[in-house]
Amino acid sequence: MRLVVQLLVMVFYPLLVHLLIKLDLSRLAVTGLVITSSIYVLLVINVQRRTGAHPGWIALYLFLTAVGSWSLYAGNVYALFFPAVIINLVLGAAFASTLRPHKVPVVEWFARLEYDGNPPPPRLARFARNATWAWAVYYSGFALLALLLAVTAPLEVWSLVVNVLHYVFALTLLFVQYIYRSLRLPEYGVRMPWHMLRDLARVSWTGRDKSLGAGVGPFSK
Repeated sequence: MRLVVQLLVMVFYPLLVHLLIKLDLSRLAVTGLVITSSIYVLLVINVQRRTGAHPGWIALYLFLTAVGSWSLYAGNVYALFFPAVIINLVLGAAFASTLRPHKVPVVEWFARLEYDGNPPPPRLARFARNATWAWAVYYSGFALLALLLAVTAPLEVWSLVVNVLHYVFALTLLFVQYIYRSLRLPEYGVRMPWHMLRDLARVSWTGRDKSLGAGVGPFSK
């Protein structure tokens, strides 16, 4: 249930921020950033205690809470620019870090869900590694784009790209990944994002599932 709530927040929070900016309620959007970041600090602390998730996420949301509070005090909306740059850089680095030797690439981690936690066949493993590279480049590139727009574009244009189109692009890339895999590697069956969600629902996130390493996902420490 907690995972569902977090996914809903991830989907609707950016849309809400964009709507507030369109309605010229940017300071309310900053307030939402402070509240949301504070909630995530508590959630990540709880997850970190149970699963050993990387504590850097706690520092990230503490920083966003502090920046948002400063922005409210100073009467500006600069805090709104930080999440898109920082979180996308972190995600890009996180994907790239799993490409190091003796690490499991993120996309391969999800592929292992299909094989009861065992390594996938070599061709599928190579595809997963290349797909992980693609996601690392995407998130890193989008962080730079968000920074460029924050400096050069009107607030509404920045928000449209960062809070709306970003998720359209990411969903498109996700579907392209699964369609490409299904066409190029048909021997491993047709897969779509909802199959991944089904597999994720079966995984124990309590830390007891050792078949996937730490059992807490590809970004665990």
